[in-house]
Amino acid sequence: MKFMHVGDTHIGQVYKNDTRNNDIKEAFIQMVDYAISEKIDFIVHSGDLFDSGNPPLDSLLFVTDELNRLKAAGIPLFIIPGSHDVGVGEEESIIELFHRNNLLINLNSKKYIEFGEDVNLKGEIYKNAFICGVKGKRSKVEDEIFKKLKIEMDNSAFIKIFVFHHTISYLGEKFKDLETESLPRGFDYYAAGHWHGHRENIRYDKGIIQYPGSLEYCDEKEIVDNPNRGFFIISYDKEGITSVEYKIIKTRDKQIFTINADNKKAAELENEIINKLKKNDGVILVVKLEGQLADKVSDINIVKIKQIGYELGYSYISINKSKLNDKDTDIQENEIKTKELSTIEYEFLKKKGYNDQEIKIARYLIDSLGESTDDIKKEVEKLFYLHDNLEN
Repeated sequence: MKFMHVGDTHIGQVYKNDTRNNDIKEAFIQMVDYAISEKIDFIVHSGDLFDSGNPPLDSLLFVTDELNRLKAAGIPLFIIPGSHDVGVGEEESIIELFHRNNLLINLNSKKYIEFGEDVNLKGEIYKNAFICGVKGKRSKVEDEIFKKLKIEMDNSAFIKIFVFHHTISYLGEKFKDLETESLPRGFDYYAAGHWHGHRENIRYDKGIIQYPGSLEYCDEKEIVDNPNRGFFIISYDKEGITSVEYKIIKTRDKQIFTINADNKKAAELENEIINKLKKNDGVILVVKLEGQLADKVSDINIVKIKQIGYELGYSYISINKSKLNDKDTDIQENEIKTKELSTIEYEFLKKKGYNDQEIKIARYLIDSLGESTDDIKKEVEKLFYLHDNLEN
């Protein structure tokens, strides 16, 4: 018997670029094709099926079609909602819609989890595997869930699988939202999500923790730092897990180069970038600029560079100036530029005295800039109503 472990598929509008959003869908199609052709027994998805708790219609239709393909092949998909699958201020997830229409099994549907003095968690037995899990949630997740977790384990299963969507402390204190030791014990396979990098063979208790990473590149950092995208295939029998393989999917070719700007003027640097561009068929391009420019960074014509690049066939172009200085660069400004945007947002709002709930609202506004004014107004009114009631 064998199952697939995939996570962080992020179907939706990850990029302001339709080509890249379609690449994310294509990665999902490759995953489904593999499951069907290799006759996988079942799939475990560790959260963030969608990129938003309110995905656009084309994303909903796409996922519906792909889940119907799995259903026709007799391959069930077990999933927990990820942090992106739940709308701001909501408890229910879009995942539940697909669960109620028998297109997947939401392991955090009310049938499986009950909140009270303890958090009582049930699971499913399928193909002699016991599968259960906890949805993605950052705020107070250990106090509210993991410290109170009581699992109705089925010891008749050949293997036991725990699904979760958190970054554990083993991966580093900076990004953790769960202490590794808070995970329940007694499982053979810990199907992890949320961390977009591929990490495997993290020993825990008697089992292993596995992060497949995102199925496609979701931002520039992943394009640069994570060479492969894919999923795990796990084989098992009555003796337990017999093999774990990482299967790489086909992604676009990448071109990544770094240019030092020391003592160069903006026009020189601009021409150097343009001269490196070559005619191609859909390559992803990342240009990393560093050093001390002789004049102003703002004098570099980024629009012109990208226009030429897209005309040559590049599908996506990112020009990273985070390590590029000029004569007017302020040290403090440079420190800010090297931080993740989400970290800058969070630190700024925290300094202003906002609590986590208010920061969620602010982030929703930032993420919703592409939506219509009416849609934003409705969501903000709903969120502030919820916030006022929580405060009272």
